[in-house]
Amino acid sequence: MFSKERYQKYLCTTILGREFNYHPQTNSTNEDAWQYAQEGSSHGSLFLTDKQTAGKGRRQNKWVSTPEKSLTFSFILHSELELEKMGLLPLLTGISIVKGITAATTIQTGLKWPNDIMLNGKKMGGILIESKHHSNGLGVVVGVGLNINENAQDIPHALRDNAISLAIFSGQNHSREQILSAILNEFETLYDNQIDSIISLWTDHCIHQDSEVSFHSEEGKQQGIFQGISSLGHAKIQINGKTQTFPSGMVIL
Repeated sequence: MFSKERYQKYLCTTILGREFNYHPQTNSTNEDAWQYAQEGSSHGSLFLTDKQTAGKGRRQNKWVSTPEKSLTFSFILHSELELEKMGLLPLLTGISIVKGITAATTIQTGLKWPNDIMLNGKKMGGILIESKHHSNGLGVVVGVGLNINENAQDIPHALRDNAISLAIFSGQNHSREQILSAILNEFETLYDNQIDSIISLWTDHCIHQDSEVSFHSEEGKQQGIFQGISSLGHAKIQINGKTQTFPSGMVIL
């Protein structure tokens, strides 16, 4: 079971994650966060479970997690970001995860646009950010799912070629509490003080910068060179010698 005391020992934030809502089992931490938001939530409220039964990813995909081994959590933001900068939130979250994992474990992970956490060429986590307008402004829920202490048998057979956990990579288990605290510590620092550095920081951790990728968008599947991200977090892909910008889509390596 997740230890609140151990988590709080490593938490250095002022607001983020200080209000801690834990459920041993729930359908979705994002759903929990939205329900709480409708009842009048605090900025930075955290929702975590040891067993998520109906997790979801981007494009209505299902997110599979392992009880008491995965790290599945969501938190609420009452965002003051300009609307056009909302596309930076997945990037900021990804940077926070990569930096937090390194701080807690020394393991170097990487980022794949727009919201995948990668390790040794395989996916170890993902981000789902949802936003809704409320009477008091724009409400945002940041949802994260990470494979931490799964062994190979915990990964569904159909995903084993493309999925990994920290434990599979390192051969040892890691403190979920320390990793979560480190991620939140990094997020609050970036969100409060370094929002203008997000593009360069994300590029530093991107595993496919200046590489040829397959790109799926509303226009179909295309091949091109990933040239980075715009000031709004959109992908810049060079296709047939011409650079195009995409606000959404999926990179396949």
